[in-house]
Amino acid sequence: MGHEIIQAITATILISLASLGAGLWISPLFPRRVPSFSWYICCWIGGFGILGLVLFVVGQWSFSKLTIGIVLAAGMTTALIHLWRMRGTFSSLLASLPKPPALSALIVLAVLAITTLGGLAEPVGDWGKDGVAYHLAGPKVWLREGVVRPIPDNAPTSYPSTAEMVFASLMAFGGQRAPGFSAVFTFALFILLVGSLALRCGLDSAGGWWVAALLVTMGALYEGVHSGFIDAIYASFILAAARLGFDAEEEKDFLALGLFCGLAMSTKYTGLVALPALLLCAAWPKQGSWDWQFFKRAAIAGISAGVVASPIYLRNWILLGSPIYPPPAIITRFLHVKYFSPDSLQNFYTWVIHRGHGHGRGLPEFLLLPFNLTYHTADFHGAGGIGLVPLAFGPLGLIAARGNAFARRLALLAALLLGIWFVTSQESRYLIHVYAIAAVFGVIGWRHFVFSAGKRGTLLGTVVVSISLLYGLYMVGSSRKTDLHSIFSPSFAQERRQMEIPFLPSFTYLNRDPSVTRLLILDRSVPAYYSDKNYLKPFGQWGEQVLPDAATPNDVLAKLSELRISHVLDVRSEISGFRVPPDYPGVVLVFERPDQRVYKVTGTN
Repeated sequence: MGHEIIQAITATILISLASLGAGLWISPLFPRRVPSFSWYICCWIGGFGILGLVLFVVGQWSFSKLTIGIVLAAGMTTALIHLWRMRGTFSSLLASLPKPPALSALIVLAVLAITTLGGLAEPVGDWGKDGVAYHLAGPKVWLREGVVRPIPDNAPTSYPSTAEMVFASLMAFGGQRAPGFSAVFTFALFILLVGSLALRCGLDSAGGWWVAALLVTMGALYEGVHSGFIDAIYASFILAAARLGFDAEEEKDFLALGLFCGLAMSTKYTGLVALPALLLCAAWPKQGSWDWQFFKRAAIAGISAGVVASPIYLRNWILLGSPIYPPPAIITRFLHVKYFSPDSLQNFYTWVIHRGHGHGRGLPEFLLLPFNLTYHTADFHGAGGIGLVPLAFGPLGLIAARGNAFARRLALLAALLLGIWFVTSQESRYLIHVYAIAAVFGVIGWRHFVFSAGKRGTLLGTVVVSISLLYGLYMVGSSRKTDLHSIFSPSFAQERRQMEIPFLPSFTYLNRDPSVTRLLILDRSVPAYYSDKNYLKPFGQWGEQVLPDAATPNDVLAKLSELRISHVLDVRSEISGFRVPPDYPGVVLVFERPDQRVYKVTGTN
């Protein structure tokens, strides 16, 4: 395991350097008034996205260690040259940094340490864990096949995949643990970015550190940070767009806004609905009156966003029949959607609506959102909550910061994004950028309350903040308990593999057998991430049908020779029994464990 850990750490360092270098390519577009600290953070975050986007485009033709290495080398070379030239400036900048509050810094470092160690754990889980189901499964298949294509049985691998492309490069040079470990890098950038927003809203450096402490102890936010989840990365693009866009003055500044909006659209589909909110808040004239400049600046940002995101959406349209896949229900009648039947699409839509219903979509439910997101976050699939500070002090923070134009735009953005989230899909992870903004206004309100309420206010504020921090630390630690245990206990790590990797004995057998050339997986619930061999899974998790002329397992079994299948994995799962009939011709049982069988194809059937 030691070699795997070193690989993961080394790959993350290389990616961080390459991201900085790629960010320097786009930095001339940034507004001139942005201070150095925010400039570098946005540069690093933007570079991460540019790196993924370039890898995606290159990967449509060739995706190998060589092509990935060339892209990374270009970014790293740019970064190293820049760092060497600026070495004196960095020394003076570090020396001038104010000393952080000890407690808030300790909390931030503790959670980052948990993220670092927990990220070194081996990815495990069943088809219900998004990291294993598709965030990491796609990169593994792309590396094996040498080209980036949607996996026919796994529709989510067609989703915007900027972050997954970087995961793939991490896996290429750092192994399967590298994407998980890289969360400490992306999370640190997210924390620094929100800190820069806090400073721009009027907080001092100590206040920024308290914002960071609240951020890292928001359990609902932390769930979107690690284990292959990309929600914090997406939120970073949204907030970076706000950080640069709200200070935009020249027309080129709105190109930077559009670039980050495009990166958000290239990371999650939710970036499409966030785009209008960002354009409205950023392009609105500072004098408050409408003029043609508003439309011109919004058009510049919107068009640049579309250009940046276009490779992913054009690829889907060409290969799958729809730029958004699966497409929204309203446009399915106009499109031919590959691999999905009308019934499968309907089942998918039903699941999405049920999953994102929350407490409802009426006016009373909207007005109760602050309370429910504080005390009932689990109802929105966000275990751990966001703490008491946003609800207790956020409204006061809005009042206290009303004189800051940047803060007003940020508050408006949060309100618009919350409203969009409320009417679309109420999944807690999709609201991470709003949680971050709530933390900023929560700290502003807390400090204003303490300043104006005297000793009793100080005591009350301390109690509220302490409850948030202590509960959040407990939830964060609990969520990574098994990851941390597996790092320090090899025996527990092995037990965990056996308990949490479905059908592990069969995958171990198949991955070690050199005669396995193409594996047939008949059960749609089997996570193909654990297969190191080329495979065919004719029926996907969401009802995808890969073979148009094979609608049942029996239809597929009749084509074993035609499909060049060498082995068949047959399981008894929670959704079906064994699919290969006893004494089926042309196959021989070569491996068997409870609820799992492996057959070798011996001839025609």
